[in-house]
Amino acid sequence: MGWGSLPAQSFIGQLNPLPEAEVNSVLADDTVKILAVMVSFKQDQDGTTFGNGKFGSIYTENYGNDILDPLPHDKPYFESHLQFVKNYFEKVSKGKLTIEYTVLPDTFSVSQTMRNYSPDPGSDDFTRLGDFSIEAWELADQLNPGFDFSAYDVFLIFHAGVGRDVSLPGSIGNERDLPSVYLSLNAFKEFYGESFNGISVSNGAFKITNSMIIPETESRELETISGKFLFEITINGLLCASVASHLGLPDLFDTETGLSAIGRFGLMDGQGIFAYLGTFPPEPSPWSKLRLGWAEAVTMDLKDADVSIVTNLAAAMGDTVILKIPINSTEYFLVENRIRDANKDGSKVTLSIGGNVITKTFLNDTTGYRSFDIDSLAGVILDVDEFDWAVPGEGIVIWHVDENVINEKIAENKVNTDKNRRGVDVEEADGVQDIGESFITIFGDEVIGEGTEEDFWYASNPAELYQNLFNKETRPDTKTNTGANSLITIKDFSEIDNRMRFKVEFGDSVVKPLFSKELPYPPNTFLDFTVLGGGPQYSFCLRDAEDIKIISSEGELIDSVNDFSNRKPAAIYSNEKLYLVGVIDSILQVQVFEGQNKFSGLANAGIRLTSPPVIRTQSNGENDILVGTEDGKILIYSLIFAPGSNPVLIETVDTGTEEGILQLTADDQYWAAITNAGVADQSYFIDALGNQVAFDRTQFSKLLLTKNYLGQYISILSSSNTIITIKNGEILLVKNLDGDVLSGIDLSLGDLKSDGENYLLYTTVPQINALNLSGSLADNFPYSLSEGLTFLGISLTADFEGDDKSEIITTTIDGRIFAIDGGMGKVLSGYPISCGAGFPKHILYNSNAKTNLAVLNDQNVLSAWSISSVEGKLYWSEEYGNPQNTSFLDAAENRNRINEFFPENRAYNYPNPVYEGTTKIRYYVSENSKINIKIFDLAGDFVAELNDDAQGGMDNETVWNVGDIQSGVYFARIEANSTSGKTEQTIIKIAVVK
Repeated sequence: MGWGSLPAQSFIGQLNPLPEAEVNSVLADDTVKILAVMVSFKQDQDGTTFGNGKFGSIYTENYGNDILDPLPHDKPYFESHLQFVKNYFEKVSKGKLTIEYTVLPDTFSVSQTMRNYSPDPGSDDFTRLGDFSIEAWELADQLNPGFDFSAYDVFLIFHAGVGRDVSLPGSIGNERDLPSVYLSLNAFKEFYGESFNGISVSNGAFKITNSMIIPETESRELETISGKFLFEITINGLLCASVASHLGLPDLFDTETGLSAIGRFGLMDGQGIFAYLGTFPPEPSPWSKLRLGWAEAVTMDLKDADVSIVTNLAAAMGDTVILKIPINSTEYFLVENRIRDANKDGSKVTLSIGGNVITKTFLNDTTGYRSFDIDSLAGVILDVDEFDWAVPGEGIVIWHVDENVINEKIAENKVNTDKNRRGVDVEEADGVQDIGESFITIFGDEVIGEGTEEDFWYASNPAELYQNLFNKETRPDTKTNTGANSLITIKDFSEIDNRMRFKVEFGDSVVKPLFSKELPYPPNTFLDFTVLGGGPQYSFCLRDAEDIKIISSEGELIDSVNDFSNRKPAAIYSNEKLYLVGVIDSILQVQVFEGQNKFSGLANAGIRLTSPPVIRTQSNGENDILVGTEDGKILIYSLIFAPGSNPVLIETVDTGTEEGILQLTADDQYWAAITNAGVADQSYFIDALGNQVAFDRTQFSKLLLTKNYLGQYISILSSSNTIITIKNGEILLVKNLDGDVLSGIDLSLGDLKSDGENYLLYTTVPQINALNLSGSLADNFPYSLSEGLTFLGISLTADFEGDDKSEIITTTIDGRIFAIDGGMGKVLSGYPISCGAGFPKHILYNSNAKTNLAVLNDQNVLSAWSISSVEGKLYWSEEYGNPQNTSFLDAAENRNRINEFFPENRAYNYPNPVYEGTTKIRYYVSENSKINIKIFDLAGDFVAELNDDAQGGMDNETVWNVGDIQSGVYFARIEANSTSGKTEQTIIKIAVVK
């Protein structure tokens, strides 16, 4: 590292401290007009600033014209720098942006010394710079009466002195120099309040709404052991980055530390701004070009492909210059080919020296012309034929862009402050993400990683960790910023050339992306969705408040129906017809799709319908529709009807209550229902057998139905934090749940173990919980996320691994999708994957002989994946169990059911040791039993006795409160007495530690 690397390493401040969140209205195919003034300060002898406040005073001796930024710093000098800006933007925008500029001829002074306008060191309060801007532009207005300020877009102040933008060893002072900034209207409003609408000029006829503050030079004299030394740094890169700030680009370095974040790979980083000591920066990052409308990316379909990318200057019509590879709805890779000398004719630099314009050509990096050594250059640099000579190497550059981070942090100008979650990030091919990292050399010098030639992707990259492969297991990897598997592999990069080739593959051995489509509706439009399908065709039904949209398997709108359903619709494919059922007010509606044809029918119930419709399949194969009413009745309609007719009411069931039916479950000829709490604050459970159970002051959220290993119906009711199970009108279990449950308990069911019992699944903030029907935790559960992460919504279940046990699919609040092995309670290989945005809704469905997953996130991006190599068994595939809304799961398989009455190896307690509170004593019985537990200390003295009822065919638990128990080892004698007369016992040890 030479001296020249230090400015970029030591970049301080923020170019654009309070940016506008939106791109400036001046975009592609437009002209930006810059008005510049030259402003000095009241003369001073302040040791904390360079110079005395007047132009040219920073140099204490005559250095002549053989330096960068030689004197005089006058109108032609600043015009030369602006000519560079003009040339830069016309080239990097491919002629889409033109810069015009005017420098007012007279230098003038503001009223105070420089330090009075300088923010306190380390402060983020730039109000004094706002004061400086207002005074400068009001003086410019007074000194130029009649001048038309309205003809300009950007208002630039060139001030005497250097910028407080770099901190160099040997610098004397610098604490009160002015930082170089672009102040947007947003910044002025932060300083002076929302009512501030600009700096008034032209007798109030025009308001200046921005101000750019740039020093006359960044060169400065340093004191070294051998004496005074002029360190030359020019302002071309700084000017370009400041204009880009006006256009709408945020700073891409770490604005909290000043450290680099994208190195010399783009303009908006200290490394890029001061590349070649500020004489010329590299081209902007591809994200910046896309944001400003200067380029278009070719977006890949989610299909494997061989790709070629051509460098910007060598591209012809039809060539791909920027490739966009979607990761999820908010993250993507941008891939580009950066070649320093695409024209293969060296670097041609145009200089203005003493009024003479000359061109120098450098065929390669050499002494006096490299990123940290520019002794061969002098005067003002006017142009460079290829700005990418400033990048640190050649080959493919892969960028990871996260729009979630950008949208979240751009208003604070902190897009890249988190090195583990940057908004615009370079994937460094050498496997060491060291851009912006600090290192100490053997000489004790601090060096900041700025990017090297080994950070480019090409076949012969010599880096030790380089594999010519970029996937979920490499360094760096293709995972999302949340750590999810992107399912993307990029490999087989060719050698460095103007046209480079590589392969892109989507999916792994099992999970394959099918499509991802942003639907043209406002965020959070849809409340639920279901799969519609049968045979080779399928689609999706998305419900707004009452309207539905039918979306194809490619994410395209097929059909829409207004005023169709204010509850989740039900759907079934039967006899080569697709039936979709909705309810709205008192109307039951059915849409029937047969091939390309459709017809509809409706029935007016004459009373408001209050439950989602349920399509029940009877034992003879016929289907009917069940729906509840606001006065406690259940209406049963025929599903089948001919075109031109309507569904027929078959039966009206009077449940014996007058409360509105909240939800129905159904299997064959059996149904069960729950009601809303009515006038008497009572809710009811009712079923087809005439059972009725009343609950005081209970608001239910969900009802589920299953069968136990004996084939008996078990109903599961959930409220805000309670689960209740009912069999034949008898309450078996009332369990209050621990943990933070988001918006009530969203229960589901799954056959996790094939042990003869289904398990209840629900999520709390950090966990997926699985309980058996006795309320005991399933083995290997709960599954817990890392601290600070949050599960959300329903857990879906299906056997898509082919192991005859259910896997669990659930989502997190930030859009990750987890698949958990139901038997082992571990994340399946290749998961989590990601849908990109938060609060996702998800469903499972079978199509094309495979199990698929569809997810709709809160930005209305609908995505789908194939998640198996076979058609799996769906247990709980949607909110109400399945598209028919039956909320029913049949009895579990019993291949692994324990037939031994009271196995000793299933008796234990947890936690053990017990440190405080309670411990749960767990045991298994194959038959319903009475449980007696006697607890003794080591001396054999009696301590406690517990009695409980245990449900047969499952694990059960009895809680022992150890609040009054002393530390020690205790013996628990557990005795089980079955209803059939069996008696067995076992003894376990329990340690109590306090």
